[in-house]
Amino acid sequence: MQKSLGGLMNRENAVRGTLLFLLCTFAGLFISFLWGGTQDIKRVFNEMQAQLLFGACLCMFVDWIFGALRFHIFIRKVTPEIKFRDSLRANLATLCVSCITPFQTGGVGHLYIYARAGVPLSAAITSGIICFLATITSLIFFAGGITWLNPPFLPKGSAWVSLFSFLMFALVFTGFVLLLFKPDIIFRFFHWVCRIVQHRFTRLAPIVERAILKVEELVTEHKAFATMFIRYHKGTCALSVLLTCGFFGARIVGSYIVVKALNGDATLWELSVTGLLLNFVVLFAPSPGASGVAEVVTVGLMEKLILKELIPLYVILTRFFTIYCAVIVGGIVIGLQLAKDLRKDRKGMAEDAMPQIKSYAIRKLPDKKGHK
Repeated sequence: MQKSLGGLMNRENAVRGTLLFLLCTFAGLFISFLWGGTQDIKRVFNEMQAQLLFGACLCMFVDWIFGALRFHIFIRKVTPEIKFRDSLRANLATLCVSCITPFQTGGVGHLYIYARAGVPLSAAITSGIICFLATITSLIFFAGGITWLNPPFLPKGSAWVSLFSFLMFALVFTGFVLLLFKPDIIFRFFHWVCRIVQHRFTRLAPIVERAILKVEELVTEHKAFATMFIRYHKGTCALSVLLTCGFFGARIVGSYIVVKALNGDATLWELSVTGLLLNFVVLFAPSPGASGVAEVVTVGLMEKLILKELIPLYVILTRFFTIYCAVIVGGIVIGLQLAKDLRKDRKGMAEDAMPQIKSYAIRKLPDKKGHK
């Protein structure tokens, strides 16, 4: 299973995902520049209070730390010797993989790092599911409140977008709740699909059979870990929700600092509403890291809050501190881990390839005439 995780993180997949991420990002940035215009960009840049961006950078680090703590508080219950830097690496790897895979499916990032750190794979899966449910629960709660308040500074179509997002969240939330509390239902569906594949593609039957056994083992372990966390560590689950609110709060404060650096006049309340709605809408965007979609949605949400000429730089800076930096640093973390794994694999292959030489005592070695 660990080898399969490493296979998903290979160079070809990473390059393909990165190129798609860059393509969608440039398309979204192009739309934001087209919307705001380029004639005043130089003036806005010259008048920007760049020293305030240090605060936005600090908020970015707080975002990373809170995200890592969400994983760490669960993993410590299973593997007490795990170090926080491993959880920080796992969080950054997840952020990076989320940005180079469709629908932000970055869970394999933290699974890969934790597996290399000695954490049981099923425990890492369970912690990821609980953290994701904490994210969904928080965003649904906030988005429901925003829809009910219906602030006047939101664009007209935001209510319909929120309704569509609610439906998507309901489906995904139901699936993850079943995976957490009733994984047997998900396993039965997986088992049914595998049997169909075995029947139609007989050559794949041995591979599918091994996959069924491995998934059955993971489901059994996952049920045990989920029961342990929910029954005996309710405080940890509640703390996970608070940490989720914490890293969303860090992103919102960071966006507020960016507005002040650009000499905008949007309030913290307005940016809280738009920031939470943005995260709610783009969480399941089909593009890698919601690239392209997030930039365009940000333009639509901010058009009534700041001057039109400020929007392009606002989009670049907020995405830089929330996503682009995480992609770079997370990519370095994954690259270093892959290089370390590659060195281990080469060393193991070299040791296996060494000839087995039998040693004899000197007195037993024969001479040229056959005498000992």
